[in-house]
Amino acid sequence: MILKISATLSILTVLLAAYAKHAMPPAVWDAHVTIMTDYVNSIISPTSSPASSSPPPKENLSSSPSKYDLCPSELAAYTGADPDLPILLSVGGYIFDVSAGAKFYGPSGPYKIFAGCACTRALSIGSMDPEDRNDNLEGVSKEAVEGQVKFYTDKYEKVGTLKKDC
Repeated sequence: MILKISATLSILTVLLAAYAKHAMPPAVWDAHVTIMTDYVNSIISPTSSPASSSPPPKENLSSSPSKYDLCPSELAAYTGADPDLPILLSVGGYIFDVSAGAKFYGPSGPYKIFAGCACTRALSIGSMDPEDRNDNLEGVSKEAVEGQVKFYTDKYEKVGTLKKDC
């Protein structure tokens, strides 16, 4: 638990630096803080977490076939605009179903720009710039990427992998 809290504080530190460097709009900063607060609360006292209504167990990709092995162009359909499709995003080559966080990642959420795309770079550097929505890791620390993969793995279900050769 201490390791998770430490990782969360590290992510908040990165977000604060990104806020200062990129003049992040207050609404975006508030959304970041809300997500991280919910996450910390779920670690400290799972019974008081708003998302503690026994979420389904996360799927282990190594022991079962992936539901969504997609090319970036295919992933683009999963933004939440179609209510019959889940909201998906890719971090570190994994595809996560973030439908449980639709208020953040759905069409009217503050993180809607990440839905339906590979966004390892943007999430790892704390950027909301559409140009950073990709998997180009030039100048991005391995620790930042691993932190984002861990965050999404802990909070959401891994449902596939991002295909590179499409």
